[in-house]
Amino acid sequence: MTPVFPEDVGVAIVSHNNRETLPATLASLDAAGCPHGRIVVVDGASTDSTAEWLRTAYPDVQVRALATNAGPNPGRNIGIRETLQKYVFLMDADVQVQPRTIQRLRETMTGDKAVGIGSPIVVHADDPATIQYAGGSLHFICEAINPWMNRPLAARGGACEDVGVASGNGLLIDRDAALAVGLFDERYFMGKDDGDFTHRMRIGGYRILERPDALVLHRSRPRGEWLFYYQIRNRWHFMLKNYQWLTLMAIVPCLALHEPLQLIVLHAKGHGVTYWRAVRGLIAMLPDLARDRAQVARFRKLPDKGLLRSGRLIVREDLMTPGARLGKSVYDNLLAAYWSLLRHTVLSG
Repeated sequence: MTPVFPEDVGVAIVSHNNRETLPATLASLDAAGCPHGRIVVVDGASTDSTAEWLRTAYPDVQVRALATNAGPNPGRNIGIRETLQKYVFLMDADVQVQPRTIQRLRETMTGDKAVGIGSPIVVHADDPATIQYAGGSLHFICEAINPWMNRPLAARGGACEDVGVASGNGLLIDRDAALAVGLFDERYFMGKDDGDFTHRMRIGGYRILERPDALVLHRSRPRGEWLFYYQIRNRWHFMLKNYQWLTLMAIVPCLALHEPLQLIVLHAKGHGVTYWRAVRGLIAMLPDLARDRAQVARFRKLPDKGLLRSGRLIVREDLMTPGARLGKSVYDNLLAAYWSLLRHTVLSG
């Protein structure tokens, strides 16, 4: 029996060359009871005739075809702005929802205006019993903490939990809250793009509530080396834009250790040129930094102490060596001890 779709929820799908995966994405929304008239697909200059196929196969679905591909964030922002309903389920075009995922997220957001995002658990499309992303938080050196990655879904338990950051694969978003924190940063292209938005939602005092029986299936694929540029550049911009000055000064000793380590590893793997290109890219973004920080300060409700964490860092397998694994474990513990010290001293106020 097709579930009743919430009246106050619209759906925005961001696509780029996803002609192959979109049929399954839209079929999953059909199974969820979502009316086609409440779906908008924002296509970022696809070259596989995605927009043309949609207009023929799904004439009631709204299509916004962009002239250029500037990553997912411009499409995400269009989807948020142009959805007529109070809530928008924002999803990628290689994601499928289970029939009651959106309904369950909407139930989770009922009765508490502080919940700005309802977050599903992201599982592997080819192995739905295994988690791809859940329980996310932001490490104080601005790296992802994903404690449930590749662990059994059954081990996660059935309780809803507040999380620090969430994957942009699928999110139920309160549109007013998203507008209040400035939407997605369209300069990021890829890398820290969803982390930056969801972290700013937390800065603004909004909760991100993760519901374990609300699942989305994601067909992950290996990321190319081209992403290193954006990951390096955006990570530094993320910190300079969002962190309080006291936090930045307090973590300088860790950054003084972390950055040379990252530089050495990237050079050893042949990505040294990319690193310095990213530094130049960051410098080009600095003229707008004062404006960026002022915007964050205007809506800040929570300090960094209550938002940042320490935990096991995620490092790409192609950057690891057998000897590096032991060193990484020691390094994780060192960072955790330092963050605990900061929270009980410099950042304790």
